[in-house]
Formats: sequence, C-alpha cells, structure tokens
Amino acid sequence: MRERAKSVLKGWKQVLKAQRAQWRAAWARRFLSYGRPELLTALRDLGVGPGSCVMLHSAFSSANGFRGTIPDLIDTFLEAVGPQGHLMMVSLPYRTASLDWLQSGRQFDVRRTPSMMGMVSEVFRRREGVLRSLHPTHPILVHGPRAEEIIAGHPECLHPCGPGTPFDWLLKLDGRSVFFNVPIDMFTFFHYLEHHVSPQLPFPLYTEEPFDAPVVDTEGRPRSVRTYAFARDAIRRRQPERLYDELRSRGLVTQVRIGASELLAVRVRDALACTNDLQRQGRLFYDMSPA
Repeated sequence: MRERAKSVLKGWKQVLKAQRAQWRAAWARRFLSYGRPELLTALRDLGVGPGSCVMLHSAFSSANGFRGTIPDLIDTFLEAVGPQGHLMMVSLPYRTASLDWLQSGRQFDVRRTPSMMGMVSEVFRRREGVLRSLHPTHPILVHGPRAEEIIAGHPECLHPCGPGTPFDWLLKLDGRSVFFNVPIDMFTFFHYLEHHVSPQLPFPLYTEEPFDAPVVDTEGRPRSVRTYAFARDAIRRRQPERLYDELRSRGLVTQVRIGASELLAVRVRDALACTNDLQRQGRLFYDMSPA
C-alpha cells in the first residue's frame, strides 16, 4: 500500500512539473518573447561583432521566449560573427567523463556519432558547412573561413584541450565563450586553463598512460587517435567556482537579459590572465589537500 502511494505521489509530481513548464512557456510567449533582431542586439552588447570567434554553450527551451527554431537561433549567432567570424560548439559524445568513454572502448565516428551537448549542438553538427574535429573525447564543431585549419591538428594532440587544439585557436583568435540560458559552469575552456597550470599541480591532471581510441574519420576510414584523459583524482579536486567567482568580482563576465533569456560572455584571454594571477597568488581552482 505504501509503495502504491509513493508511486501515485511521484506521478502527480511529474504532472505538476509538466504543467509548470507549460505555464512558464506560455508566460514567456505572451510577455517575454523576442526575435532574431533583439537577440542580435543582445549579442552586440556582449561584444560579439563581425569577425568574432565565439564558442557557444546553450540550452533551447520555449520557456526562454525566443520566437524561432533552433536553426533560427544558430542563424542569428552566425549573423552576429559575420562571414569572416567563427562559431564553435562542443560536441562531446558522452554525458559522463572522458575517462569512462575511453574505457568503454566505443568507437567515435566523426560523421555520425551524435553530440550529447544538447539539441543546439546536435543541429549545428548536421548543418552544411560545419566541420567537426577528429577527437574521441572533445570534438569541436566549427563554422567559419578557417574551420579546416582550426580542427586540423586536433587528432595529433595528446592533451584534448591543450596547445594545438580548437581551444587554443579560440584563444589565438581572441574569442569569447558565450552562454545562452546555461550557467557559466559550462565553461569548457576551463580545461585549457587546467592544462596551462598542470605543471605546477602537486597531483597529475591526466591519466598515467594515454589511450589509443578507435575513431572513424570523414572519409569513413577506421583510425586510432591517441589521447590522455583527465584523471579521476583531478576531477574530484576541481573547484572551478573559485575561477568563476574571481571572474565575476573583476567584472570580466558580461551579462545581458532579453525576454526570459540570460546571456553571459567571457573573453578567454581574460580568463587566462585571471588564472595566471590566481596561480601567482597560490589560489588555484583545486582542492590541494593531501590525497
């Protein structure tokens, strides 16, 4: 009897949750809606202009008020950076940890393996003109005139987010990470910063040995890509909120609200400079206690 009552209560909670989501979406459509012109203006306010390089982290929901489809959203970001700019997105093939993915032995097909980073990323992956880097744990999607150059070296990089990777290119092109209705916790460039400080860490950032991961390239040919994975102890020690709090306190996180949406932006070279300051002060974003 008790189990039945729990089941009924759980069912009602799910119904109420669905109703609340419908109410929020209806409220946003009625009172907080906006279209592509307003979104473009918001991106300009964030500092995104023609020729910009943007790594977008996003979540799409009717409750955020955007009057348009996911392709409309992507079109607006592409309009914002212009034909000489670059739009990048992360397209990880897993929802857990890179080490779990590598240990599973699953094959990464750069042409067909879906992105697990949300529907915007997956729709972008399928868009004509978008290229995807051949890396089994941190493949990056790129649209722009230098896309081929940006992704070319990724398969040869032993460290998935370090020098030579698209994350390095984001820095070279003075890019920004932009967050559309997701928190700054989605800051994937954080992994580049981790690699940057790794020589000074009192524990290993990566696994002791690299993995030879099975992949399929753009021509449909099976290959192997060698890469390290982030070590479990390093993952456990991460405290990225220290970096995010510091970025906010320095006024380096730009924020714009439009309708029911929130957009954030961080210039990645500012994040690197902030990391260097924290390193000099001995205040890195990890638990440094003994294992």
